[in-house]
Amino acid sequence: MKYLATALILALGAWPALAESPLVAVKVDIYRMQTDQSPPNIIAAFNRAELEHQPRLITSAGKEARIEIGEQDKHLLSVTLFPSDDGEYYSANMNYKIKQQDWLQASSESEQIPLGQSVLMSSHVGEQLILMQVTGKRFHDLDTATQWLEID
Repeated sequence: MKYLATALILALGAWPALAESPLVAVKVDIYRMQTDQSPPNIIAAFNRAELEHQPRLITSAGKEARIEIGEQDKHLLSVTLFPSDDGEYYSANMNYKIKQQDWLQASSESEQIPLGQSVLMSSHVGEQLILMQVTGKRFHDLDTATQWLEID
């Protein structure tokens, strides 16, 4: 809920800019599991992984948005979303890095995801498997977008 409140505060602060173009609301569910190898079946891995974070955000079409979670000197998960100018689809990039003796890093990217559809992404670094489900939807008003983000 903390992430939703932060995203909504940012969106409200930019309301004049948001009113001119469609809004894109995005739900991100982030899971983690310990494993020394990438799973052969990503769906089975999601079912076994533990849900860690559920950030939510609202941005306007054509405006890049980023979520960062972690501790700067230990591990950092960055999720970058790129909604299209017309708000019909978005691209997502997940980057995870962890500090062991040196920094280890992996990323996953998905392009032109139609709004309303979910995409599953994963990054495997060391013994950490990060799994992410992203769902985005287009709206024309802030109230409807906010209500959709609160459903779950």
